[in-house]
Amino acid sequence: MAEDGGLKIVSLSHNMVAGKSHVALVWESDSSQSLGLEVPFGCSLEQLPAEAERAVRALSTELASIPVNLRP
Repeated sequence: MAEDGGLKIVSLSHNMVAGKSHVALVWESDSSQSLGLEVPFGCSLEQLPAEAERAVRALSTELASIPVNLRP
């Protein structure tokens, strides 16, 4: 886990056929760790930091509520 620095946006892509946009992020402390999330379609570069943070926070909330059922 990143101890400092957080996440850095590295790309934004728009799939015109599917009508979807995705942001790619990497951990600043370890660029081998990455995360890709959907953001609102057509998201502008000006909107991107807020939309990326919103997507990360939503994922975090979702993951926190998922039961982890590990079986050996």
